[in-house]
Amino acid sequence: MALSLTPRHFVTKVEENVKRVDNRLDDYIKDSNENNIHDIRTATRRLDASYRSLPKKIRRKNKISKYMTTSKRLFKVNSQVRDCDIISEKLQKYSSEPIYTKLIGSLNRKRKTKLASARKIALSLRDLPIPRVRENAIPAKKLEMRYNKVVLGLRQRIQLDLPIVLTNVNKIEELHELRKTCKKLRYLLELASRQNGINNKEINALITELEDVQDILGSIHDSDTTIAYLKSQPNKVPHILHEEISERNKKYKDFTQFCKRSLSDTRHNFLNQITLLT
Repeated sequence: MALSLTPRHFVTKVEENVKRVDNRLDDYIKDSNENNIHDIRTATRRLDASYRSLPKKIRRKNKISKYMTTSKRLFKVNSQVRDCDIISEKLQKYSSEPIYTKLIGSLNRKRKTKLASARKIALSLRDLPIPRVRENAIPAKKLEMRYNKVVLGLRQRIQLDLPIVLTNVNKIEELHELRKTCKKLRYLLELASRQNGINNKEINALITELEDVQDILGSIHDSDTTIAYLKSQPNKVPHILHEEISERNKKYKDFTQFCKRSLSDTRHNFLNQITLLT
């Protein structure tokens, strides 16, 4: 599956991603609710995919580098806020138990602290000049070489991590990294899709597949985050922990079955599709 990215198409995508971050940032600063946290995180991830594809000389320019560094900091802290929201939501089913109030109180305090930090970063990002990339400043050959290099690196990481996580339920970090890698690759492929008005069916099919894997792994990660939080609490809650572990193991089983179905399909083998990239 040959991948190409023209400077004109790429710059258009970069401008779209920058504008998306700018708009989402305004919404987030006005109201840092769960939806706006989700939207600014997704927007910064897409912008990061654009940034990673830039040739080194442009990528290291001060204005662009500073904007991206700040947006990544915002993403990281907002991810911690989101974790608090996810855990709180999972604990709702235990709201009738006395321990619930203590757990939620602890989560709310942590969330408040993290959100205050995230909002400060958001305001500092708002004060930075919006990065601009000119089409004539991007050599077509260097852009294509860089883009394919990043895609290849992500492809190789998926090929390495997938067999590991499919054979060991306890590879928590590897599962988390696989999810992030699938998301990064998905956003990179979106940059090359619909180029010059052409709807590439192979690329779009792989994007959908990556999104499916990402969603399943995201659900497992939410369980792992909740389990880690419960284990860290001084007041142990073994029955809640047991239920969350059972739910997590069921999700892991669903994931392995999903992958086995995909890998057994000779026409739409997930790993084969990835291998064909570049």
